[in-house]
Amino acid sequence: MTKSSPSWDWILRGSYGGMCLTFTHGVAPETVLRRYGADPSQAGRIPFSQAYELLQPGPDRSILRVGTLGEWTFCCETLGVQGIMPAVLAALSQHTQTVAFNHGANALHTLEHWVDGQPRERFEAGQKSSLQAADGHPFWDAAERHRADDRNRPAAFDALEAVADHIGGHLTADIVHGPLLTTLLPWTLPPLPSPAAPLPFVYATEPRPLGAPLGTFRPPTR
Repeated sequence: MTKSSPSWDWILRGSYGGMCLTFTHGVAPETVLRRYGADPSQAGRIPFSQAYELLQPGPDRSILRVGTLGEWTFCCETLGVQGIMPAVLAALSQHTQTVAFNHGANALHTLEHWVDGQPRERFEAGQKSSLQAADGHPFWDAAERHRADDRNRPAAFDALEAVADHIGGHLTADIVHGPLLTTLLPWTLPPLPSPAAPLPFVYATEPRPLGAPLGTFRPPTR
């Protein structure tokens, strides 16, 4: 059996209360912060171990940490899901592309790919019936290739490996836990409406029959 890659253990096993990752190509960290709706001047370069103590996020704020990985700017959002919201993804991907992965506290692991303000692909890791795509679905296909190597590891690993293939590198615990631009991000509740039409499902399922007809109801005779 192929051993699971340790590259993503930190997100799957960490106690983050859920984490949303975004990777945006060719955009400076300060610009990415603005596209999230944050003020770059309020961000400080601190390690993850000090973030909660220094920033003390309230119930309506999440912690957003920003850095670079090659030509990509990544964001790690804990305690919130703004990075997976359509309005934020549309803003992040303007004139470029953004890949987002949400490791939800409710065990939902969602991958989305947006290009120039429009969604291209979306799915829940390992759930074929959830796949939505504009045309092709390269991230799903890549995740399935990784899944074929080891059926015993979490499907989220395979989706994250598909992200690593696309961006050309792994986001490791050492990078995420080191000093990064860090700020508080207010939640937008309710979320802003999606600026783009929803993607069609690739594997549409037929509605299940309700069972054999019961016939005409007749009251009992006395």
